[in-house]
Amino acid sequence: IAPEHTEDSILSLMGKDGKSCLNEFKNRFYKLNHELGKKQFLTYYLIAAHPGCKEKEMLDLKKYASKELRVNPEQVQIFTPTPSTYSTLMYYTEKDPFTGKKLFVEKDNGKKQKQKNIVLDKSHNHRRFR
Repeated sequence: IAPEHTEDSILSLMGKDGKSCLNEFKNRFYKLNHELGKKQFLTYYLIAAHPGCKEKEMLDLKKYASKELRVNPEQVQIFTPTPSTYSTLMYYTEKDPFTGKKLFVEKDNGKKQKQKNIVLDKSHNHRRFR
């Protein structure tokens, strides 16, 4: 599934519902699997360096993925501007198009990679965050 992020502030910028929807879906999915005797699992599509996202939000994403989703992501996409999206507008203007508020936008490729690596770091497993 494609939550893309877990922090409500970033999800809002993406035009998505908060992580409570992800929790509800995940819980229902595993409940139904248990009831049906199935062993199916979810994988998550996640994005690093979306406009508005700093290292703190990526650390929070890693913590949430480990503790709540109980996964250690092996793949994370670095945000890539694409035509005709609000996220791309935010990337280039460094502003929220709906509020006009200035946004942090990481444009340094090395720092974008660092955001991605925060989530991929296997040493940040869920035991550390209990």
